[in-house]
Amino acid sequence: MRRRLFVAWIVCSAISASAQVRRDSTQLVFWAFGDVNLGRSVGKELLKGNVDYPFEHVRDSLRTADVVFVNLESQLSDQGGETQNPKDVYAFCGPPEGALSLRKANISVVSTANNHAYDYGMRGLRETIESLQKEDVQFTGTSQDSVGKFPPVFIEKNGIRLGILSYTEFVNRKGGWQGRISVFDRKRARLELAAARKFSDIVIASYHGGSEYTDEPNKFTQAQIRFLADAGADIVLGHHPHVPQGIEQRNGSIILYSLGNFVFYQPQHYWTQTGIGVEFVFTKRDSTVGVTSIRLLPVRAGKQPRFELSDAERTQLCERLQQYSNVTLQPMATSFQVVVPQRD
Repeated sequence: MRRRLFVAWIVCSAISASAQVRRDSTQLVFWAFGDVNLGRSVGKELLKGNVDYPFEHVRDSLRTADVVFVNLESQLSDQGGETQNPKDVYAFCGPPEGALSLRKANISVVSTANNHAYDYGMRGLRETIESLQKEDVQFTGTSQDSVGKFPPVFIEKNGIRLGILSYTEFVNRKGGWQGRISVFDRKRARLELAAARKFSDIVIASYHGGSEYTDEPNKFTQAQIRFLADAGADIVLGHHPHVPQGIEQRNGSIILYSLGNFVFYQPQHYWTQTGIGVEFVFTKRDSTVGVTSIRLLPVRAGKQPRFELSDAERTQLCERLQQYSNVTLQPMATSFQVVVPQRD
């Protein structure tokens, strides 16, 4: 039987480096953010040895969470100093040092299933996996073997176990990646979610797809993401549009259609420069685990993201999310919150 989420509060508020979540031994705090590109000019900084560069202004905050998840939208591969294809501005990769940058920022698990997962071919795919493994950063969504199997990441803390899977709608480059990148397939996803449920208190699915820079998901992507929720994911995290999109409560699940950018420099649009993180506090009560609070973390996205939006910018972000969500955000001083009622 599907577990149902507890009563939860969604709060859209500022966050400081000293922010701490009050929790006890029955809780696990999970943070998730959007797209992370460690290639291009960020990759050049990493090649100089500045591994703290991407997360320099958010690292202390990230360290307050038990588990931090991002969508790693660049391979990590030694390409002789190249971090962007000189013939294709949409093909990029970070150096292997990017894995150390992730680990030092307390990012414990990443999705590698996205449209850039094959930008530098099979070598890039393999080196990405090897780089992450070397730094003990867990990943989901790619495989070195062409077996078409993408086991979930399981993370346990304080007696609470998370199962995390990831999928992508498409891959930019053609080639021999079949069976090595988790391209979304409903039949396989249903089986994987059911298997993850057997060993997890909370199942989280990441979905990479949709139309870029749009206010809402297109109908196809919305249907795919809703399928994941209906098939057993308690939480679905959307990526690829590069702008923040709405939140949906769907039966016993929470869907965030797009978290937008995190470490990704796209100054050409207003909303590509503003993303959201999300904090879930999971609590164990007797033998049941559920979500007791949800907090949205406004992000000034870019090469070096910051948790620094003005009150006006934060309000504008919350108003945007409210417009495209089926939950109600209620203003309270400097925050916005909504009750997600428990369902029987």
